[in-house]
Amino acid sequence: MERVKLHLIVVALVGMVMIPVSARAETLLTPWLGANTRGNVSGIIDFGASVRTTLAGVIGVDLDFGYSPDFFGNNLNSYVLTTMGNVTVAIPFDATHSSGIRPYLTGGVGLIRARIENPYYGYSVANIDAGVNFGGGVIGFLGAHIGVRADLRYLRGLGDDNSTNPFNQLDLSRLHFWRTSLGLVLR
Repeated sequence: MERVKLHLIVVALVGMVMIPVSARAETLLTPWLGANTRGNVSGIIDFGASVRTTLAGVIGVDLDFGYSPDFFGNNLNSYVLTTMGNVTVAIPFDATHSSGIRPYLTGGVGLIRARIENPYYGYSVANIDAGVNFGGGVIGFLGAHIGVRADLRYLRGLGDDNSTNPFNQLDLSRLHFWRTSLGLVLR
């Protein structure tokens, strides 16, 4: 009899663990287009995508990729590529599954790769540094699955490389800029 009770208790516990629980996590995919501002230069085109997972729309993590072709201008072949992992805190005024707005703050760490090449003189410099970013924005959902995101972030490389490079006016190791972007949010 004791053995039967033990088996019933085990079956009941396994059954309770196996009961499906509604998922409260939310995944957002956001392709975006933006502009960078650094020093007195602005309007450098930037594009990329973010993937964000949030718990009840409040706390989440996101992975953000950005690419800025011709970042340094001046007839140089150049680009800046960013990959950042972030923590996001939001205030969901939309109950996480309907239309509404969601302001948020974000910050994190990642990598910043910068490359400059002068085709006329054959100079080429590339640099990969750890970087940080922080910012915020707002997501406005137009329905259950589509929304628009406006975002402003400050990105900064943490490197302190004092190596010589032929582009002495452009310090790749201390790269920093602001990025403003507008994206389509799919959930």
